[in-house]
Amino acid sequence: MRVQGRQGGRSRVARTLRMAPVAAVVLAAGLLSGPGSQADEGQPTVEIAYDCAVPGHPSSNASGTPDSTDATPSAGTTLRASVRIGTQLPSSAEPGRPIRPGDVTVETALPFAGLASFLPQGTDGLAGDASLGVRLRQGAESADATWSALTASASTPPPTDTLRLGHTGPAPTVTVSEPGDIDLYATELSLRLTPLTKGVPSTEAAFALDCAPAEKDPARTRLAHISVPDGTGPTGTPSAGAPDGTGAPREGLTVTPQDSGTTGADTCPPPPPTGVADLSQLPEPLPGTVLGPLLPHPGVPACAYAVGLSTVRKQNSSMIINDPAKEPGLMNIRAAMQTQFRTSGPFYTRIDSLGELDLPDAESTFLSFGFTPVTAKVSFKNEPITISTGTIGTSPNAMPFAVATFFQSLRVHDVKINGTPLDVGPNCHTERYRATLRGDFTSTTGRYINVLSGGMLKGTVDIPAFTGCGANGENLDRLFTAGISGPGNGIIMNQAPTCIPGPPRAQCPPVIPPLPGGKTS
Repeated sequence: MRVQGRQGGRSRVARTLRMAPVAAVVLAAGLLSGPGSQADEGQPTVEIAYDCAVPGHPSSNASGTPDSTDATPSAGTTLRASVRIGTQLPSSAEPGRPIRPGDVTVETALPFAGLASFLPQGTDGLAGDASLGVRLRQGAESADATWSALTASASTPPPTDTLRLGHTGPAPTVTVSEPGDIDLYATELSLRLTPLTKGVPSTEAAFALDCAPAEKDPARTRLAHISVPDGTGPTGTPSAGAPDGTGAPREGLTVTPQDSGTTGADTCPPPPPTGVADLSQLPEPLPGTVLGPLLPHPGVPACAYAVGLSTVRKQNSSMIINDPAKEPGLMNIRAAMQTQFRTSGPFYTRIDSLGELDLPDAESTFLSFGFTPVTAKVSFKNEPITISTGTIGTSPNAMPFAVATFFQSLRVHDVKINGTPLDVGPNCHTERYRATLRGDFTSTTGRYINVLSGGMLKGTVDIPAFTGCGANGENLDRLFTAGISGPGNGIIMNQAPTCIPGPPRAQCPPVIPPLPGGKTS
């Protein structure tokens, strides 16, 4: 008997800082469905009491004991949190077929007074992430996994009473190779919180809470029970009791890392990009909104990998952009370089960032005119990328947006037709054209909340006519224009969470994400 789990989160990147404007809705990255036991009838929500250790604080009282009249916690202080955990695990599954939990929600309620001293003056929101330990039990065997990258939108801290955070994110699949019911139990919970001021994160003030279930009775921490019959009837053996508490996988029980998450460069290359943000492609504010002035900021130096696919409509063929299987280019970023808010009228808030990305050559193979195999390399020349995220209007009708726009040109070279080289010269290229990619907020898969968290962006481009193509007096401009140029050429990019070199160091080294759709090559 084997139970296989895929640990949530990417290698060496367990936490994601989310920067989101106050009053933004909770936006979660979903899980791409596939064959297997799908979460179609969610398990009941479980409420568990946790004790969260408060880290030491420079202004802690000298006695080291909690003082209910002092909002400044001391090292060793614990806060009692009420945590509601919801899953969408199926009630039954089949041996050898992956169980896909869908999105997980972790709603945490903490006493605000115990955290007030960690918030800088002017804090008007909190963002962050959570990772939840999960123990899987089947019969006498158990294994541990981590559901990480559970992210929260900004939450406005109340002046007193309770701070509530809602974390949401995809959980990894679990595969049971033999019949026998399995139970899932919640174990440790880690929260990383980042204060926000006008939507801009105070990364130097970020702090972490490590929490453990307050009650040791495993029955109080069970998240789900899944029946796994052998296919001939309800012969699965119920699990006897609860996890043994050792946390060590038994023989024949393994938890394997998630496939994606290969790290690339050690850190971000200096300096971060400079320039003026291009705001021409932004959605319009609601009628009656009066915008305040642009508020410049020094910005947060960061970097991230972004990989994707580009489709040539006329050829009905795609090529990989910034191939993750090779040596992809690293996007250098100045995050949160400016913000803008409304002064009156309907709600509006926006954060602008600037990026630079030198793409390596892409390779493409397609059938020209439907029958002749053609291979070619494509070089891209990118201008600075403006990435803007924000929210228009208020919940439940809030309209979040994510826009990345830049100018680009491309050059074709190393062309072969049916294996025979075609000399197109050194400067077979297009003029510059605009590429604008937008986040899709109608889908739960890969929503792009901000440049720090990353996600999916997609759009179409109009490829202009080619010029400079040919050698030895032969003009091939019209050939390439006829075969490639035109409107409606799709682009979809997947950006990983950004590495912030620090201090504090977060999400480093940068991670190379998978291609959209889960492909890696």
